[in-house]
Amino acid sequence: MKHTFYPKNRDGFTLVELLVAMMITIVLLGVLVYLTAISMDTYRDSRNEVRASRQAKEALETIAKDLESMVSRRDGNAYEWFWAESESSSLKGPAAGKQIANASRIIFFTGATDRYDGQIGTPQDKGGDVSAVSYRLVYKDQISGGVPTSEGPFPVFSLYRHLADPDEAFDILAINKLKDGSSSIFSEANDLAAENFLVENIYEFTITYLVEVKVDDVAHLVRATMKPDGLTKFAIRGSGLGFLGNIEFPESSGLDGDDFRNGRVMAVQVSISVISDRGMALIKKLPAARWDEVKSKHLYHYTKTITTPSP
Repeated sequence: MKHTFYPKNRDGFTLVELLVAMMITIVLLGVLVYLTAISMDTYRDSRNEVRASRQAKEALETIAKDLESMVSRRDGNAYEWFWAESESSSLKGPAAGKQIANASRIIFFTGATDRYDGQIGTPQDKGGDVSAVSYRLVYKDQISGGVPTSEGPFPVFSLYRHLADPDEAFDILAINKLKDGSSSIFSEANDLAAENFLVENIYEFTITYLVEVKVDDVAHLVRATMKPDGLTKFAIRGSGLGFLGNIEFPESSGLDGDDFRNGRVMAVQVSISVISDRGMALIKKLPAARWDEVKSKHLYHYTKTITTPSP
């Protein structure tokens, strides 16, 4: 008969050893989850910034092309070639404290290359080369196709570009009040039609004019920014500049409003703020008291200076 002998001391893990191993595993998993969360947050922030950059690039490049080919005549005529004022639309934002910070509505003449839907040189091209364009920033739904003058079910901050072809622009080329004379073309319903939507999530649209003012053969560069507590209206006319509001002249320059009216616009600086999709979702849910917190984390700022043609 064979007998099987077993050692008295068998190898294995004690309860204490198992508990220590479990604790180490839990710590390692916690560190892994933490690092993964950080990586996801970094990826999400980078993605939001890249998307905001693309939206800003599309908006700024489109505006720049129109301003670079802006058309005006400085020969003493009384006609308006460029007109802007602080946006007065009721479509400003979801609630008090969370509305569009600053926006200007602008109308001007330009040699846009996408006139006639870009079909230049085809039978659709009627021979004109001076178009008129309008830009507006409002808070509305541009997807559902609802009434242009209402917010709609899924509103976002939306920048619109309404291009009027040369055959339409011809009728308003020689008028003293560009806003009033073009009201049938650049009405709110026409401007905010779905086909004129340019880019979403633009929370702020600020324009600064760089104006050269000469007094006694000395040139001064004046920065005039469109904002509710500053410059509220601005126009380029054949006889000079028109404006309403406050302008901060350089210290010790001795300049006044009459000097500014005789100045020339050398460039236009366009500043926009883009809010991320996450930021858009948060401002619809959070109270206005936390809006500043959302802006600090989800708002991106971009600026472009465009040299304008000398009239």
